Amino acid sequence: MSTPASNQETRVAPAASTGLLSNSGRILAILVLAGAVALAVLSVTLSVTLDNGGVWIDAAAVAGMVATVIAATMMLGTRQGWANGTNMSLASIATGVIGVGAVALAAVTYMGGMGDEGISSATVANQASEEGAALTEQVSNNEIQPPGYAHELGEQPTINQFLTFDDAQILRSVPGGSVLPTEVEALRSELTAAREFAVQFDTVEKARAAGYNNTTNDVPFMGAHFLNNQYLTDGVFDAGKPEGLLYSKLGNPENDWALVGVWYLLLPGQAGATVDTPPAGFTGSLDLWHAHYGLCTRAGVISEDNTAESCAADNGNFIGDLRWMMHAWVYPETGVDNSEGVFVYLNEDLFELQSQAQVAILDDGGGRGPGGDTDSHSDGTGDSH
Repeated sequence: MSTPASNQETRVAPAASTGLLSNSGRILAILVLAGAVALAVLSVTLSVTLDNGGVWIDAAAVAGMVATVIAATMMLGTRQGWANGTNMSLASIATGVIGVGAVALAAVTYMGGMGDEGISSATVANQASEEGAALTEQVSNNEIQPPGYAHELGEQPTINQFLTFDDAQILRSVPGGSVLPTEVEALRSELTAAREFAVQFDTVEKARAAGYNNTTNDVPFMGAHFLNNQYLTDGVFDAGKPEGLLYSKLGNPENDWALVGVWYLLLPGQAGATVDTPPAGFTGSLDLWHAHYGLCTRAGVISEDNTAESCAADNGNFIGDLRWMMHAWVYPETGVDNSEGVFVYLNEDLFELQSQAQVAILDDGGGRGPGGDTDSHSDGTGDSH
């Protein structure tokens, strides 16, 4: 009789030791699994709903993988775990679902990183196209930011403020990090040189006598671009010797040209500039060097984002890629101080005067807009926007 009892005990023993985890251990494991699943779901949700979704997509992929490891550990945590798993146990289903999710999230993370470049390129191309369409109609849009405009940092002191503020006031008025305390004096000195140069050319007659010729129409937000080819070819950045001067008739073709600012033009290979890297320019990082693509000058009116074929069909002068250019609003005497800052790309104050004058002309039965009189010696080399 003792032998059957012993056999019975032998048969019962495996059943008693089937689980490597106690009941409380299994509950804890299930709670850990549920937490891992919740973490994965939360990460995915945050990746979709927040602006910094890319960070949370990465987090979601990591969370999914962690959950997969936990689920697999649970499933294999009993001696019969794998056998039960093959019979579609709850642990098996959880593992499969989370595992697939982890693989999918990893793929999304990888493809998302690749897609960022594609989306970025498509966005840049679309923005450039929109910019070109607007410029062809001589309409400027301050919201459009085509390639090369990315580091415009925002509102900053005007020329008068730069020359009258003390160092502490300037540092409080510029975007953080754009000008260091050790750079304020040098930047102020450069802007002083630019202004002192500009005041010598308050009329276009003086500008032409010094070798500046008009290359564009009176473009909204910035005026006509007069260029000195001698300064362009010397290949040197000199704040006190800008390659160009900006004039406007302030919306009325009957007005004389009025000086509103200066502009700089340096080509790749000059002053340390390359195709991908603009010149160092002014001290600090406030100055905005930008590039232009598909320029076409037709009868003195310049536009962007054209093709060589379309430009030739209009008997225009075509330049496919022109860089690097930068505006500095250093002559407020005309009433155009650019209240947004000395290096800000477009001048809203100028455009307001151009628009008011145009409205007055239309009310008087005129009809010639800001670009009506080009007064241009066009050689196709200019800054269009």
